[in-house]
Amino acid sequence: MDKFQEIEKHYGQLRTLWQDYWTQEVVFTYQWWIMILTLLIPFFLWWKLVDKTRIREISLVGLIVSCIALILDQIGSSLGFWTYPFTLTPLERDLWAVADFSVMPFFYMMLYQWFPKWKSYLVAIIIFSLFSAFVGEKIFQWLGIYKLLKWKHIYSIPPYILLGIFVKVILQKLKTIETLSKGKG
Repeated sequence: MDKFQEIEKHYGQLRTLWQDYWTQEVVFTYQWWIMILTLLIPFFLWWKLVDKTRIREISLVGLIVSCIALILDQIGSSLGFWTYPFTLTPLERDLWAVADFSVMPFFYMMLYQWFPKWKSYLVAIIIFSLFSAFVGEKIFQWLGIYKLLKWKHIYSIPPYILLGIFVKVILQKLKTIETLSKGKG
């Protein structure tokens, strides 16, 4: 138990150090304001663009993407692949990356809505994945919000593609279950 107490002591010191850093060097910086806009603008765009006749289905895409992105982000940052020197809140150093809660769900929802056929959807997901890895990530990196440690942008492409495929497969399965259930009722 002595080792655990030592870890907790150091973790407490790191937590205090992080909160001091966040309040003195992060909050209200231009990076922080960009993150606020990055969080809010996709929600406004989504509301304007979403097919409201399919709002539950499309929202589920966003929820699944957001949950998986958050988990993968936590794994990657915990393994030291990347980090976030600028965060929206002081809660945890790598928690609440705005891309996980707004940008990625927004784009996956729109691609799901706009490309209902598999072939066009796959092409759109591949283009989105390339753009996200080589443009989106680099912009956040250039702004200092995202820092690569043991990761390369090209490594992000397969997870982005697989996430898009996974979400579409899950939604198709759920729609099939729903249709079969309505037929029985």
